[in-house]
Amino acid sequence: MLAIAATLCATAAVPPMPSRLHSVGDVAEATMHWRLRPHGTGAARWGIIWNLRDSLNYDAAEVEFADAYYDDALGRSGGCLRLLAVRAGRDSLVEKRDLCPGASPREGGYSLRLRLEPNAAAAVLEAGYAQPEVSLSVGLEPNTRAGFYSSVPADTLRCRFDVAGCPAAESAPFADVDALRARLASKTDAGEGEWVYYDRNTDPLSLSLGGDYRLATLADGMGGYTIIYMEGAVENAAAWTPLRVKGRLRPTGFVGQYDLEWLDAFGMPMGADCSAMMTDGSLLDLRFPLYKSSVRFRRVLPDQ
Repeated sequence: MLAIAATLCATAAVPPMPSRLHSVGDVAEATMHWRLRPHGTGAARWGIIWNLRDSLNYDAAEVEFADAYYDDALGRSGGCLRLLAVRAGRDSLVEKRDLCPGASPREGGYSLRLRLEPNAAAAVLEAGYAQPEVSLSVGLEPNTRAGFYSSVPADTLRCRFDVAGCPAAESAPFADVDALRARLASKTDAGEGEWVYYDRNTDPLSLSLGGDYRLATLADGMGGYTIIYMEGAVENAAAWTPLRVKGRLRPTGFVGQYDLEWLDAFGMPMGADCSAMMTDGSLLDLRFPLYKSSVRFRRVLPDQ
């Protein structure tokens, strides 16, 4: 049965364009889930397309099951999952996994799901009958399109397409970084200043810093500070133009301690329970307890 599935996967054509395409904007969180039950007993092939820039360039994943004639004595169908990259109209096989679900997809259907969790570095592609049988890490690019397709008539048991975008970028009201530095040179608030990366204590499985950031803190007039990005982004660097707001320090009533609002490399809030401490005006300690991590920045001296 697996040999039949391998033959099917080896001879499949370039995936067809879906009849309906969905726009994917500046994506920060997404779920694309399609559960399909093919009609009849013939070989069936269906899938999902994403990162679609045009009809000749996109990524795709498809499941393919053999004719029901090849089902085993328990009614289980043999098939495969193909992960494809289509460039200039030609497909290349990125990865292939054999499938053997616990029951026939012609009875209970079979799912393909692509999901991106908030703050995740990559999306996850899953395929399965009752639960994910295969799970692969894939990229999900912003400002592209996505959709589903099937080579055979079928019942759609579930179709979900949810995409949440990043919050709109906010910039500090200065003409350029030099203007910001000129403002900081005349500061009267000891918490204002320019900061550079110093060190970290991070769990690499939970959090990674998006670059060696250089930041500025500017008093907000309410006892807190606006954190302004200046330079140093590596991850998603194109989105981080100088003067973009990176976060905020909210006063807590305790001297030098703040509630922290921090935007990750993709512009998404890091969530609750983040905090910050400013020590002797020389160290800015950002703490992310839910990610078992902290990052420290040191104040930039006048000659730096």
